[in-house]
Formats: sequence, structure tokens, C-alpha cells
Amino acid sequence: MGKELLDGERAYEGDDKLKPQNDQDLCQDSWSTQEENGKEGQGQESLVQVLSTTLRHYFPQFNQWLQGLTDVRNQELITYEKETILWSGLLALLTKRQSRMNISHQMRQDNFCDNLKSLCGQDDLKSVPHGDTVEYLMMRLKTEELEGIQVKMMQKLLRNRVLERYRLLGKYYTIAIDGVHVHSFDYKHCKHCLVKEDKVTGVKIWMHMKLQASLVTPSGLCLPMAVEWIENEVNYNKQDCKIKAFYRMVKKLRVLYPKLTVCVLLDALYAGQPTFDALKNERMEWIVVFKEGSMSTLYPWVMSIKKHCARDNVIVDIEEEVIEDRQKRNHEQRLKRGRPRHKKRIRVTETTYTWMSGIEPTKDRSLFNVMTCKELVDGVKTCDYTWLVSDGLNLNESNVKTLTQRGRCRWKIENEGINIQKNGGYRLEHLYSRDEVAMKIWCALIDLAHLINQLIEQGSLIVLKHYGSTRNMAQLMFEHLRYHVFKKPDDSPRIQIRLGFNSS
Repeated sequence: MGKELLDGERAYEGDDKLKPQNDQDLCQDSWSTQEENGKEGQGQESLVQVLSTTLRHYFPQFNQWLQGLTDVRNQELITYEKETILWSGLLALLTKRQSRMNISHQMRQDNFCDNLKSLCGQDDLKSVPHGDTVEYLMMRLKTEELEGIQVKMMQKLLRNRVLERYRLLGKYYTIAIDGVHVHSFDYKHCKHCLVKEDKVTGVKIWMHMKLQASLVTPSGLCLPMAVEWIENEVNYNKQDCKIKAFYRMVKKLRVLYPKLTVCVLLDALYAGQPTFDALKNERMEWIVVFKEGSMSTLYPWVMSIKKHCARDNVIVDIEEEVIEDRQKRNHEQRLKRGRPRHKKRIRVTETTYTWMSGIEPTKDRSLFNVMTCKELVDGVKTCDYTWLVSDGLNLNESNVKTLTQRGRCRWKIENEGINIQKNGGYRLEHLYSRDEVAMKIWCALIDLAHLINQLIEQGSLIVLKHYGSTRNMAQLMFEHLRYHVFKKPDDSPRIQIRLGFNSS
């Protein structure tokens, strides 16, 4: 019986010699076997192998990067290497354990220890580190070094052209920037806290926030690229804010990714000439949400001339799709197990695009490019957006659809990014540590775990629908860590992982 190789997938038909004999073969055949047999069990046991294979494929130097972190502990007295401890925290986040306490209560089993040994590479490992041991190291690490590993991972993906096909207009990587609220306290947590006072009651709240820059794609990827913490100096006259942090972030992005062609996606908070000048100085294009209240003198003027200037610059797309109107079953139908009758109908989606290039306000020498997108589904408005666009994107009839679709991707950092980290099992707002340094280390680990999980979920090694949800997949990965022993192969064959594979 012959074998057929298709994009890293190995197929077999009825020949026992071609069936997977170990975890390594099972990993390579997992998603194709699930397609053929429709059995969840075929892929569940390979999830840790998928994790190891994904990291080895994209980031073969990952453990070396962890080993390069500064460790101020007494090396003669330590039991656990720093990469072992960091892997313990990372596995807790990858499997969505949701608290540091669960490292001690749920992960300290023999099988888990053997799997951790294979992943981290510490040969003399005899037990999983206690949660307090993890905390002890994290308080002594340097935040910028761990955040630097995140940058190295993104640089590796970009250098290997993994994300090449997601470029806007075949040229620009789209990066969304937004503020993230991390923690709140009813007391002063540290000397760098932001403070907010209620003007009526006088109640004060101390906060920690950060500015997140993530590479977003239409397929749903939201890969963290850089972080800038919004925090006060010891002696300050005015508190730090998102706008100040944004100027620092733009410069940091250019330093970290000096040759990257970038289009920045921003919300209406950042609409203003200083923002545009800062992006221009760093050779970045931009698409910024434009709405009432942003650039207060410009917005009403642009809307007033829209009917005149954009009269000939209108594209209307009408799409018709046959769908089923699902009808609910009544009580009697449920008792009789009667099937609901679904009537088919046509759903009409009407999308209107308009654009205006080179608009020059009377009191401002700057030129502005404006585009809009209004969508009606069966006559009901579902979206109505307006954006300001940089000159370098050359807004015109041929690319207005592409630019508006990518402008709407700014929501990816809200939904697939921040919301997933807060409510998708990572619990970003949970206080993993009260120490101000360890708190930032945990946030950096969450970014790493989220990045790795996205590469697994959208990779071709698994079929996500066989797990029901990403939470189920995380739970099954945890169960495999506890109840199955994975042995990392010494010499693994080269494989191909198709990122963006439709695994839903």
C-alpha cells in the first residue's frame, strides 16, 4: 500500500504498517485521522505532542531564549532551572488553570513532571515546582527580558514569512494598538499606580494599565508584538495616559522592528494631527476611526461636504444568500422528537463604500483622506463606520473595499485579543501576584501563552471542531499532561504546518 504526502499530512488506508506507532506519528496523523474517523480520541492524546511540535517548528530556540534570562538566584542552592519554572507557569496558562494556586494543587503529579521534563529539558527534574517557587523566581526576573522573548517570537514569524499572505495590499502588516486595563485596587498598590478619583464621592481607585500592540489579520489572529506600561513616575506633575504611552509605543515598535512595513489601526481616541505626525516620523501608515467628538472642528465639516465631494465616489455591493429561518419547536414537538421545519429565504446584504481623497480644510494646511462603510442586512443597519486614511495607502476606487475591510480588523484586538485574555480562560485581570514585578511577568506569560495557543488553534495539526471549543482543548491538554507521558523525540522529521487552516 502506497503513502501520499499532502502539505505535511500523511494518509494511510488499511495497512497496519502505515498506522502511527508512537506519539510522534500520532501527532503528524492527528488532524487527518480525525477528519476520516470523526473520533475525538484520535487527537486528544497528541495535544502535548502538538504543543511541542508547534514550538519546535516555529521557535526551535525557545528554551535557549528562556535560558538566556538573567537569574539572580544562588545557582548552587537551586533545585529548578529558570526555564523549568517558567514552563510551569506557561503550562498553567496554556491549559487555563486560572490561578497560581492550581500549579501546586493540580500539576504536581508524576506524569505531569515527566512531561514537564521533556518540554523544558531539565534532566534531573524530580517534581513540578510549587506555586510559591514560581513566585519566588518571577519577583527576581527582569520584565523587559521576558517581554523581549515575545518580540523574538514575532520576529521569527516575520522573518520566516509565516504571516506574509496577511499583508494589506501585499505590503503592509496591520498592527492594532489599544489600551488594556489590567488590575484595580482600593489602596495604593505601588508607587507607579495610576489613580482615579470619583468627583462626587471622593473615592479613589488605583490601577495598572498597559498599551498593547498586536498584529491582527482577517482570519482572526491577534498576535501580541509589544507592550508599553502606562504608569506614573515617582515624582510626577501629571499622570501618564494612553496618548503619552502611544508616542512611546510608536518609537518602540520602530526600534524593535526597524524594517517592517506597518499600517497602524487606531480608534477615535488617537485621531489628531500629533498622532499622524508621530506615525509619519516613524514611516508608518495608518487607518484611524473617525467619529463625532474626534477632531471636533474637522468632523462636522467633513460630514457636511460628504454628499458633494463623494457623490461620484460610491460603490454599492449587494449580496444575496439563501439561509434557513430556524423555527423553535413547541413542547409537543419536543416530546414527539419532531424536527422543526425550517423555511428557506434570501438574506440580502447591501454594503455601500464611499471615499474622498485630498480634502483640505480652510483653516488647516493638512490634507485628509476619508472613507466610509455602511452595511444593511435585510434593511437593518449593522455597521456605519468612517475612517481617516494616510496618504501612503493611496485611497482610491480599486482599494477602498480592501482598506475598509482591514480597518474593521481593529476590533480584533478588542475581541480576539483583550476579551479572550480576560474572559477566555487566561484571566488577565486576576491578580496572579501582588508583587509589582511578578505581576508584569505574569502578564508577559499570558501574552506568550495566547500567542502559542493561536498558532495551535489555527494550525493544521488539529481539527478544532472535534474539541468543541478552545476551553475544551485546553482542558484536554491538561488531562493529557496528567494522565499520559509524552517523550520528546531526539530526531524529529521536518513537517509543514499550514497556518490559517480552517479548523472550525
